[in-house]
Amino acid sequence: MKKLFFFIAIASFSTIGFTSCSEDDPVVEIPTPNPNPNVEQQLVLSSNATYVKEKDILFSELNKEVTFTTKSDGTTITDATYYVDGVEIVGNKYAHKTIAIVKVQAKRAGYLDSNILEIQFAQKPY
Repeated sequence: MKKLFFFIAIASFSTIGFTSCSEDDPVVEIPTPNPNPNVEQQLVLSSNATYVKEKDILFSELNKEVTFTTKSDGTTITDATYYVDGVEIVGNKYAHKTIAIVKVQAKRAGYLDSNILEIQFAQKPY
């Protein structure tokens, strides 16, 4: 009787030991990142500088502020960052004290960079 009891005990412990260690763990899937829906939309930069058709240039008088506006698909982008000759400016207004032609561009994360505007600052268009 002891042998039968001993055999049943060993069989049950070995069965419990093999069934408790399962290899059926769930498969860990790598999440796909949420693509930015705006990544293919380009920013369109405009300004209140005067367009001189004869010279084909945007013009502003010295020390007069030029205000920039950025849009994408008709929606105004208020938090765009503006760069004048590659240097970031604060806000969306810019004034120049000396005669120069500056290049302005708008950038924002999730969008393609805007077109580049060339604005001439002088007393009169040359």
